[in-house]
Amino acid sequence: MTERPRILLVTTGGTIEMLRVADGHLAPCDDADGLLRRIPDLHQLGEIDLLQVANVDSSNILPQLWPAIARAIHQRMDDYDGFVVTHGTDTLCYTSAALSFMLQELPKPVVVTGAQIPLDDIGTDARRNLISAVRVATSDLAEVVVVFGAQIIRGTRAKKTSAFDVQAITSVRAVPLGNIGLFVRWNSPPRPRGPRKALLQPFLEERVAMVPVYPGFRPDILEYLAQNHEGIVLEGFGAGNLPTEGLSLIPVIRTAAARGIPVVVCTQCHVGSTQMELYHVGRAALEAGAIPAMDMTRETSLVKLMWVLGQTRDPAAVDSMMRKSYVGEIHEPT
Repeated sequence: MTERPRILLVTTGGTIEMLRVADGHLAPCDDADGLLRRIPDLHQLGEIDLLQVANVDSSNILPQLWPAIARAIHQRMDDYDGFVVTHGTDTLCYTSAALSFMLQELPKPVVVTGAQIPLDDIGTDARRNLISAVRVATSDLAEVVVVFGAQIIRGTRAKKTSAFDVQAITSVRAVPLGNIGLFVRWNSPPRPRGPRKALLQPFLEERVAMVPVYPGFRPDILEYLAQNHEGIVLEGFGAGNLPTEGLSLIPVIRTAAARGIPVVVCTQCHVGSTQMELYHVGRAALEAGAIPAMDMTRETSLVKLMWVLGQTRDPAAVDSMMRKSYVGEIHEPT
């Protein structure tokens, strides 16, 4: 890295860039450059350039924005020492997962951040999060991470867990990669920078649905989804259990699998993993052709299935790729 690092700030909108309008609600601000003007401390950390690729509330983010962000970063990979992406918190974890799959073999860091409180409001966390993100973007790290509050989180392990707390996004089913206090403290050695050639894989199948199973969930809902989508993520109970009697989902899963429509099953729980072979109600789904998401988050399960279907439609290959860990999205026993 050069003595004075060059960082590209890629903006997409979100609370971190929003202003309060006349009636008090938050709306996107047209002045992305204001981030740099209102946080002059950033320039002490390096030379900061800004690239706006979107300016929307993250509730309005669509999957086609993810390849646009990935391409913008990939095209400028040789020009900067690190990248920071600002994003609204509501769908930030989907975007961080998407960038993790689309930008592999990274030689330098891509850091995603946002804020719970706008920059101009009292008590804002925007200033701290953005400064922390730039600090991490200058560190010896080479993967997609989320920096929020005190945590440095792998891009596929981030989850918005609170609409109230300032530490709104946390690392789930995995210890944070690091923590930010008086200095950056790594909980395990991060993947270091290196002379790698970044691999861009921006292809997605957007016609993937995700739905939670609940008592009384009707099989015809799943049947409709299977007829109108190329893949489905089901949020199962506990260890990935699904109804097998009465309103059984097993026949629909079997039919979908026979038609080449993958049905991935993740868990509704925040802690733990699918262990579908443990109970009959999970094993029956496996035998019908369901694919276990193991300990992937719901956000990562959805995005990964989109990404996998963007590479192949072969059922055996889809099953194999969903079970393989590419960027730390699945815990691999040591």
